[in-house]
Amino acid sequence: MVTVTIPDKNSFYSLYADGPFRQKKYIREAGHTLISFDRDAVVFLYYTYPTHREACAVRNTSSGSLLLPGLSKQVSLLFSVHASRVDKLRRAVAFLNANAGGAYSWNDGFYIRLGFILSLRGKINYPALRKLTGDTAGNRINYF
Repeated sequence: MVTVTIPDKNSFYSLYADGPFRQKKYIREAGHTLISFDRDAVVFLYYTYPTHREACAVRNTSSGSLLLPGLSKQVSLLFSVHASRVDKLRRAVAFLNANAGGAYSWNDGFYIRLGFILSLRGKINYPALRKLTGDTAGNRINYF
């Protein structure tokens, strides 16, 4: 398991973690929240620093090679976005949760392609997201 530590009061960044967590626990004495994710879980991490914003899609694997702030162990980076593309990622995750059965259970290739769609200029390309999920007619797909 990987544990994300979200402090109540930040010193140089704030963090929001989105994904299928196993356990969430608030520790009042330490002033932070601990969120645990299972092995192979995909987690979207949203960082806000004083001068910029960044979001990362990571997978909790045993062969992880990247240690990010607030994480208990190394993870594998699927993609990262910056600035306004952070908002595009939030909208894409919400779209996938509402229309494609969820945003957290796809293979690594899906997330790499999602990162490419988000890197394109302009507004989010919803037809490309539908095509990525296999929904070419714009209909809701039940995967689970």
